[in-house]
Amino acid sequence: MSKRKLKGTIDDYPLVQLTIFDWVSNSEWMSFTKAKKLEPSKCFAVGRIFNKTKTKIQLFSSWSYDEDGVIEIGTIETVPRSWVQEINELKLK
Repeated sequence: MSKRKLKGTIDDYPLVQLTIFDWVSNSEWMSFTKAKKLEPSKCFAVGRIFNKTKTKIQLFSSWSYDEDGVIEIGTIETVPRSWVQEINELKLK
């Protein structure tokens, strides 16, 4: 599997924490009343944004450099934009 290559420096890709509502699935038998009480799960993802469109946000959390010094990325997460509740930029000290 080949890694995606990016231009620029690592600082060109903001480090963020996403707050996401993710779906919940349950396979047990239950009443309608109990089923209606199920809520999406509040989740968090941390990584660097490399692609943001109307429909999705993509983060990477692992990277390296090829022999030419070009950034290669891994550990890519693609999140539906409609699931994202907050995007908080993180600052490194």
